Amino acid sequence: MKISVITVVYNDLAGLKKTAESVLSQTSADFEYIILDGESTDGTVEYMNSLQFRGKKKSQSDSGIYNAMNTAVKMAEGDYCLFMNAGDTFHDNKVLDKAAQILGKADIYVGNTIEIGEKKMEFPAPNPLTVGHLLKTSIYHQSTFTRRSLLLQHPYNEKHRIVSDWEFFFERWLEGCSYEKLDFFVSNYFLGGFSFEHRDMIDVERQEVIDRLIPPRVREYYESEIKKLKIIKPKSKLEEKIEKAMLLPPVSRDLKILRNAFKALMKDLF
Repeated sequence: MKISVITVVYNDLAGLKKTAESVLSQTSADFEYIILDGESTDGTVEYMNSLQFRGKKKSQSDSGIYNAMNTAVKMAEGDYCLFMNAGDTFHDNKVLDKAAQILGKADIYVGNTIEIGEKKMEFPAPNPLTVGHLLKTSIYHQSTFTRRSLLLQHPYNEKHRIVSDWEFFFERWLEGCSYEKLDFFVSNYFLGGFSFEHRDMIDVERQEVIDRLIPPRVREYYESEIKKLKIIKPKSKLEEKIEKAMLLPPVSRDLKILRNAFKALMKDLF
């Protein structure tokens, strides 16, 4: 099972160095690396050309990130493609080894992701993937292995600048493409970049896709459910402990509740 790891890059030398080092440290013997540069002027091209690896590297002009991604898919020869943005990394050097033992049956496989911003957050892949999940958020393409034939048959929408990977996943899921969750971490995603800096554009483009794909009655239902989720106040640790205590036998339950209440009181007093 051959995997194509793809990095499209433009004027991000530091990001490419970090990503290329991570990709080329993978222990798998059967993967190729595709680097497609958009005619950078910051030393990215020179660094890319200095690398030796199985795969292809090229620098040429493009009309945007999704145009570059579509071009890179045509350059690739793997059974599955994974897009690793410049700056992002694999979670460990065994990721492709683990994936290669599983890939083959489903069209799309998604693993867990570490999102790194002001603090690290873990995001498990959805299981199962649902329309509710896709309306509320997306899946990380850095942690997604997609059948290459599917990407060739349904190229990314180059009219959109930010959400076309989400649009691709959403539309393919609605059409019935098969999905499986991988029970391991695939990538470390570092917050930043064009999409992070243009969140207003994300909302506009997502709404265009939703209006096109989802019937109004279905959309209204899920939008109301999402609003409910947003206004639910997270439970405090004390509330969670009391809920767990209520499942215990009567005497143990009462002792547990009193103990937790006393700890909370002492914390408030001192």
